[in-house]
Amino acid sequence: MKFILVIVAVFLFPSIGLADDSQSPTGSAALLCKMSRHGQITTETLSLDYDQKLVNGISAAYSASMITWIVRNGPESERHELNRLTGTYNYWTDGKASPDPMPTFVCTKAPVKF
Repeated sequence: MKFILVIVAVFLFPSIGLADDSQSPTGSAALLCKMSRHGQITTETLSLDYDQKLVNGISAAYSASMITWIVRNGPESERHELNRLTGTYNYWTDGKASPDPMPTFVCTKAPVKF
C-alpha cells in the first residue's frame, strides 16, 4: 500500500518526487569559499566538474545534498565535505585532533573576471 501511495504522490505532486538527474547541474563551476578565523579572512577556490564528478581535479562523490572527496597526503587523509544545500565547506585530517574548531567556509559562485 505504501508503494502505491508514493507513486500517486509523485504523479500528483512532482515537486516532491524522486530525484531527477535531468535537473542536476552539468559542466563546471568555480566556487569562492571564505572563512574568518582569529580575525583573518581565509579563502579557498573550488573547481567543480559536474560531468566528471571532480573537485579540483580529484574524484568526488556527488549526492543531492553533499559533495565529498579525500585528498591523500602521504600516510594522512584529508577529508572534504561541501554541503550543496547550505553552501558550507569543511575539511579535516583523519586522526588528527586540533584545539581549534573545525574550519567552516561559506561558499558562493566565484565572480567571472574575464
